[in-house]
Amino acid sequence: MLMSRRDIDALRMVCWCQCVDANDMLRVFTKTELDNLRYLRLIKRYVRNGAYTATAVGLSFLRRALSDELPDLTLSYHSQAMLRRMRVSQIVLTAYQAGINPFITKTEELTKEPSMFLSAISRSRGSNPWGSTRVAALAHFGGQVFAFHYVCPEIGPLSLSDELMTFSNQSAHLHGQQRGIVFAGASYGDVLAELQNLSDGGYSRLIGYGDAYSILQLPVYILSCDAVGAVQLRLMSLPDYRRRLTLAALRDQFSPPPEELPECDALFQGVPFLMAADMDLRRIDAALNKARSFGTEKPVLAALEGQAEAVLYERYRDTGKARVFALTEEALAAALGTGGLIYEPKSGPYLTRKGETIDAPPIKAG
Repeated sequence: MLMSRRDIDALRMVCWCQCVDANDMLRVFTKTELDNLRYLRLIKRYVRNGAYTATAVGLSFLRRALSDELPDLTLSYHSQAMLRRMRVSQIVLTAYQAGINPFITKTEELTKEPSMFLSAISRSRGSNPWGSTRVAALAHFGGQVFAFHYVCPEIGPLSLSDELMTFSNQSAHLHGQQRGIVFAGASYGDVLAELQNLSDGGYSRLIGYGDAYSILQLPVYILSCDAVGAVQLRLMSLPDYRRRLTLAALRDQFSPPPEELPECDALFQGVPFLMAADMDLRRIDAALNKARSFGTEKPVLAALEGQAEAVLYERYRDTGKARVFALTEEALAAALGTGGLIYEPKSGPYLTRKGETIDAPPIKAG
């Protein structure tokens, strides 16, 4: 039996993430594919939470197949450690669906975009360059560098100065690239629920994500770890994605934004237009406030349908701040080309760097 691209990617996903919720894996891989890996004893289900973990056989097989290009990780079965790994795996699966390569083992490999490096890989190697920071991953795509954080209600505080310093240090080799922060969670609602949780003021070195969100100078993007979030990241991977999406959405009705409203992406029928598919809500709020100060008509926002239904209708349309439209399939296809909304690995056997196929390992009796 030859191992397919999907077989190897499923095994790599479990290896890199260490612990992946079974339902999350089924978002990307089929039950048959996962059952086959279990039958071959390459992965297993952990009894207490049903999550997938790699077996010693699976790691040994993958190490031989990939010429030792595996992260040096030791899985902890402590419940909180496994919960953190499962949360991070939601980010990784979403990035994978967006066509971002998470299977790298050194930050230096981030020069090849689109790619993602998991901080857990180097947290366990001698000296820990991440300290106690909460950054889950660094990613490089669309000509930008991002620090990914998993955010949900009661996630706990962080030291913002340490986070920013570590982000700068670990991405210093990526010169001339814009920086941004991604706050990712199981849903947009989960992330926003925590970001709306603000302190009563006063100085503290450790602050909640709500306070961090309010004072961060870098762009902050909200991400839902699901199919909608995967399309969001795929769109953000495009060079100059806002202009590209705006042109695809407005076509011959596009007009450049006026000089007095550079925060907007275009004029649509004489009205300020904002591309909101990257879910940079602070940028949207600032642009809408600026547009209102000029007394213009109600601005127009465009985003993915799932984003509009989850956040933008309630936040902007229903409050009368803006009109909100969902991007059409035609507009998305025009922006993305022939690649499709969600990344799918090519069918057929997995080929090593030498162009060789990989056979499934023999199954021992007993």
